Amino acid sequence: MQRLGELLEAKRRGKRISLKKAAKNLSLKKEVLESLEKEDWQTLPEPTFVKGFLTNYASYLGIDPDFALALYRRGYDEAKYPHKVSPLKQKRRLMFTPNKLAALSFSLSILAFLIYLSVQYFSILSTPQLDIINPQNDATTGIPIVIVQGSTEPGAVVSVNGEFAAVDESGKFEKEVKLKAGKNQIEVISSKKLSPKSKKTITLRLSQ
Repeated sequence: MQRLGELLEAKRRGKRISLKKAAKNLSLKKEVLESLEKEDWQTLPEPTFVKGFLTNYASYLGIDPDFALALYRRGYDEAKYPHKVSPLKQKRRLMFTPNKLAALSFSLSILAFLIYLSVQYFSILSTPQLDIINPQNDATTGIPIVIVQGSTEPGAVVSVNGEFAAVDESGKFEKEVKLKAGKNQIEVISSKKLSPKSKKTITLRLSQ
């Protein structure tokens, strides 16, 4: 019983045509022609495409295409090979439908919400920013009263030496502190709900 692959290879070799040359003339990959001659259907696309390749190859070699297709149908058992999806069907599967777009939008919304929650969570756990503008640390003054000025995050609570200091909408605050002769330490604390506190200590000396 003559086999399709043997017939294709014998005809090609009889005409002294290499696989490379045949592939170039037919605008096909060399591997496709090799699979046809070896009857390696597993490496080829679905039967519709194989029949097209085979028809062109048979005509190129001078073989009756109908005879070649008959040998193909006799030797190819679709039950032995998994169903293959054509490249066109694969492309269609990648197309976005309204339902897919809706599902994608919903997924992106959930992702954005989770990112927002994460940012808020880490914001709560972080210490509030605290900067002291006045007075300078480790300074000496002859005035017994100093105005402590600084900035923190809006919404934070600030205390200066244990006393509340009002914070405006931009996060700025100030507090009057009385000094005693000699060395003074001013402790400024900024805090938010559930967050660690930020603390800075300023040393001032009041000269007599």
